[in-house]
Amino acid sequence: MTIEEFYNAVGGSYASVKELFLTDERIRKYVLKFKTEGSYQKLMDAVASGEPKAAFEAAHAFKGVAGNIGLTRLFNAASDLTEQLRGSQEPADPQLVEKIREYYAEVQENILKL
Repeated sequence: MTIEEFYNAVGGSYASVKELFLTDERIRKYVLKFKTEGSYQKLMDAVASGEPKAAFEAAHAFKGVAGNIGLTRLFNAASDLTEQLRGSQEPADPQLVEKIREYYAEVQENILKL
């Protein structure tokens, strides 16, 4: 699988990432780092704690990581959760969390194909 095929498979923005990182080799380097980067687990731990402020902070951080490497679909899902939690006393919306889990699994699965 090429890096462009990867982005097509995961609903990402290859063109914007290419502008930022310039070469497929650099893009691949950062996508592969995403595989073990810890912000997803921090988000899931914060959501499990039921603490809205911690979940907000973790969702916001995860959104930034996904956005920085052009994982648009995952970024948008994390953005939705971030906004749901912003200033809220309610726990994370399970449907929004499930969407993140689904998209994250899809990204991880496709990273293995690179």
